[in-house]
Amino acid sequence: MAVESRTAGFSGLVDARIQRAIQEIGWATPTPIEAQVIPSLTIGRDLVGQADPGSRTTAAFGIPMLQRLDPRSKAVQGLVLAPTREQARRVTSDLAKLGAHTRLRIVAIYGGEPMARQTQRLREKPHIVVGTPARVLEHLGKGTLTLRSVHMLVLDDADRMLKMGLRSEVEQILVRTPSTRQTALFSATLPDPIRAMVGRYLRNPIWVTPGSGNGALFHDAPRRNPRTAVS
Repeated sequence: MAVESRTAGFSGLVDARIQRAIQEIGWATPTPIEAQVIPSLTIGRDLVGQADPGSRTTAAFGIPMLQRLDPRSKAVQGLVLAPTREQARRVTSDLAKLGAHTRLRIVAIYGGEPMARQTQRLREKPHIVVGTPARVLEHLGKGTLTLRSVHMLVLDDADRMLKMGLRSEVEQILVRTPSTRQTALFSATLPDPIRAMVGRYLRNPIWVTPGSGNGALFHDAPRRNPRTAVS
């Protein structure tokens, strides 16, 4: 049986490289969050997705990221911020499986592992970095990581990061990325602090929330971006 027939539910959402990986993983159809998020992120829109961490959100943002980044570049083009090292590891593993045929290099950086080991991985010129906010800031401070070429940034499990008191760290990272970046934020809940962050750092995002159905999406105000300096 052809790969395309076994992954027909992803037809039109993914390219041949990702479709091959999806077939190897064993998925037949996209989840609702994937079906709604992938098209919008693929065309470069900022996006807010309300979804539980276990609802295959990594694939929802990971597939567009893997499809849009250039494997010929030697710069970090994609950044994913996660609240914990366990989540950073999981996201990295999921992206590696989805990107198995893309020639993109993906590394994780998080607390609890020696900086030197991570610095060595960063010297290998990864295309995507997945990290916890504090450790990302440490590498930025030491000059072992630069975000000047980031095209796409994802805040994964954003409400959990804020509950852990990481808002300042997240915002310090956001302002060290290009103002032209694409930004996606995923959160199980959308309290006022999250909405304030969206209003400040995302540009006219598409909102995907429970009940938005087959594309019944709504839009927020354009991003206010008073701080544009990068690292």
